[in-house]
Amino acid sequence: MQVFKLFFRISKTKWLSMLVYIGIFLMILNFTNVSGESNSFATSKMALTVYDKDNTTASRQLCEYLKKDNIIVDFEDDNDKLIDALYVTSTNYVITINEGYQDKLSKGETDGLFSTRYLHDSYTNKLADSTLDTYVSTVKAYMAGGMELSKAIDAAAEALSEKTDVTFETFSNESSQSKAASFFNYLPYALLSMIVSALCPVIVAMNKKEVGFRTKCSSIKTSSVSVQTIAASSIFVVIIWLILMALGIGKNGGMFSGNMWYAVLNSVAFTLVCVAIALLFAELGVSDNALSFLTQVLGLGMAFLCGMFVPMETLSSGVLSVARFLPAFWYVKANNMVCGLGSEQFKLSTVMMCIGVQVLFAAAIFAVSLIVKKQKKAL
Repeated sequence: MQVFKLFFRISKTKWLSMLVYIGIFLMILNFTNVSGESNSFATSKMALTVYDKDNTTASRQLCEYLKKDNIIVDFEDDNDKLIDALYVTSTNYVITINEGYQDKLSKGETDGLFSTRYLHDSYTNKLADSTLDTYVSTVKAYMAGGMELSKAIDAAAEALSEKTDVTFETFSNESSQSKAASFFNYLPYALLSMIVSALCPVIVAMNKKEVGFRTKCSSIKTSSVSVQTIAASSIFVVIIWLILMALGIGKNGGMFSGNMWYAVLNSVAFTLVCVAIALLFAELGVSDNALSFLTQVLGLGMAFLCGMFVPMETLSSGVLSVARFLPAFWYVKANNMVCGLGSEQFKLSTVMMCIGVQVLFAAAIFAVSLIVKKQKKAL
């Protein structure tokens, strides 16, 4: 058991880095919870600057209407100062009510009622345009019904001031499965980061010549060294996997059930991929600094390319074509079907195929690491 004990003695130095990755993982999950459980609604308020060049009853009523749901910012009517204000967003949109506004409106004319200024197209500008168009269209509609201009303006202001109550419904079918969906969606990043950053340095340390000479001088057989190393590595990885599954059970609010067990099986398959990558890096003798860089490149690269951090439906066909050559793509594809995150319906055959592809990725990487190991021995 000496090799077994040595393995875990070395691994103690890597628990801190794993705790860091667990913290990052929990922060990601917490962020998705905050952004996904918003149940409030508020009307958008715009910062507007309004100049009334017409100065009539109709134009003043429009100014009062704009003040109700927006922030009116007064500035001197100087082009340079207004450009500065728009640049620093002291105001978002400048409206000038042109002379003749009331006369044109009473005749049903809409051209040349306003002049507007803004720096670039944005949601705010479109909303301001829509507000003015809606107001004028509503006034015209009441006038078309036989009302005088003054009464049409009052009726339009009253109609447009009506508020709509917004309520948010939570449906029961989003219970346990949806609570665990985000956990399994981001799990590959945590698995890869923790297993590779912790297991690889331990294997590298175990493969050092000094450790090898020490074990060869002892009474331990070479076969026993290999068995103990594999057993220790397996237990080490299982501990990491169990810690993450415990977090998933906590997020789920209880033990997994139904199709979610396929998500658990999917995570086992990806864990094998992570172990294979860690062993390959160990056989290549990757240094700690290079390992940290490679772990982040692999973790974040697959997270963005394969649909973990960005929904797979939003990725281009070119990106998805490249992602198919990465094991995380098949994990995400299966997870989307199991958790209902994608547009595809659940098909057990497809899910098992995706899991099988990941196992094949793991086997291929294991094979490459064995080839590298034999080449090193030959040298």
